[in-house]
Amino acid sequence: MNKYVLLLLISCIWGSQFFFIALVIDDVGVITLSAIKACIGGICLLFIGFFLSKEERRVNKSYYKWYIIIAVFEVVLPFAFIAQGQKTVPSSVAAMLIGMVPVFTILFLIAFFKRKSTMPEITGILFGFAGIVFLSWPTHGFQDLFNSIQGNILLILAAMSFGLSLIILEKLNEGSSVIHMRNVLLIASAMLIPMSLVFEQSFELDLERSQSIYLVILGIFHAGIVYALFNRLIRQEGALFTSFSNYIVPVIGMILGFFFLHEALSIQQLIGMGVIMMSLVLSNEKIINHVDKKVVFYII
Repeated sequence: MNKYVLLLLISCIWGSQFFFIALVIDDVGVITLSAIKACIGGICLLFIGFFLSKEERRVNKSYYKWYIIIAVFEVVLPFAFIAQGQKTVPSSVAAMLIGMVPVFTILFLIAFFKRKSTMPEITGILFGFAGIVFLSWPTHGFQDLFNSIQGNILLILAAMSFGLSLIILEKLNEGSSVIHMRNVLLIASAMLIPMSLVFEQSFELDLERSQSIYLVILGIFHAGIVYALFNRLIRQEGALFTSFSNYIVPVIGMILGFFFLHEALSIQQLIGMGVIMMSLVLSNEKIINHVDKKVVFYII
């Protein structure tokens, strides 16, 4: 599958989850929601795994330490930071701070993993973040940015945690993506379920039938299937390219909101979307080199 098609598919799935979350969040705590998603997603991939060959189901024992680390940094820690941080930080500011995932990814790769990044990659990352700023610039300007220093720090820590987990996911370079993410999600659910019981008394849930269906959809598609695709893209193109999904998800959410919820789109948001789409082009070294050759040809 083409890398851009896969990136767009992942972003569409994650971008659409906000509709389903909005339908259940008033009756389900955020820890409980995360635990249910991880558990159902893990069970979904467990079922899919039965249809894989014995060779594909085989897991390198050295991977289990990575499964635990990824579960902590991809699911448990970001959830705790985001849930606490968003209590005092406007959603627009939260979107900007979480949008720093690709920035932290490239910084970690350069600083701690000794990877050299190309100029198109760096340019694409910076353009993408500029697009996120356009999309979610707070209505009260800098005032909103300083309303809660603690909340901002927690959201930045969440972005750093996501960025680190992306890089660690590159370690799972052999075997089936379905099996890898099945193990990660089941480990994460084993951590989150006790937390939901202690902090949110999740055993007292009283849901309508439709809400139960929405939770199943969130678990199957927005945890299980999307994470398997996510791991596949990381193995195919690396953590840095995959991190661009953090830029596209809010774009998908706004487009869906415009068409299905009749939400307005401002000029500022349209510019932000355009800048984000341009960042994907600028990050592609082949396209940049092709354009450079064309420019040189016409100049000559």
